[in-house]
Amino acid sequence: MATKTSKRKGETSTTVSVGIRIDPKIKFALDVMGRMQKRSLTAVIEWAISNAIRQQDWAHDEPFSDVIDKVWSTDESTRFVMMALLMPEALTYDELRLWETIKATRDFWFLSNVDGSPMHSEHSVMLDVVSYNWLDLLDHVDANRDRPIVIPMANAKPPF
Repeated sequence: MATKTSKRKGETSTTVSVGIRIDPKIKFALDVMGRMQKRSLTAVIEWAISNAIRQQDWAHDEPFSDVIDKVWSTDESTRFVMMALLMPEALTYDELRLWETIKATRDFWFLSNVDGSPMHSEHSVMLDVVSYNWLDLLDHVDANRDRPIVIPMANAKPPF
């Protein structure tokens, strides 16, 4: 599935164009829904996807759509960390390897007052430090991908 980000002059938000293949009967139904709702095909598809997100089964206390709202950020590193913290079951193997590296890197975490160990929670990760070091972190994980153990990133730089 190809995606393309486009930004037209004067727009305040970026949209993503997604190419999909759908059954002709579903396409027909979407066209009819668009006529009935006085919406474009794109608006009907966005509406249908939004409804599907709200109805997604989720084995946690809060609705899936609320968790997506908490995870979403325009910053890739923040979005990744929040997904790893709030939706770890959604991580792929490569993402899990990246998350394990973040957890193993002490410079990304506030430390416990009790024993000095990193506190791995939503409020103890230093998102600004992760964001500042994001590209170096991705390179580090890629360079160590064939190692049998997770190697913490050394000397993460503070963002100031």
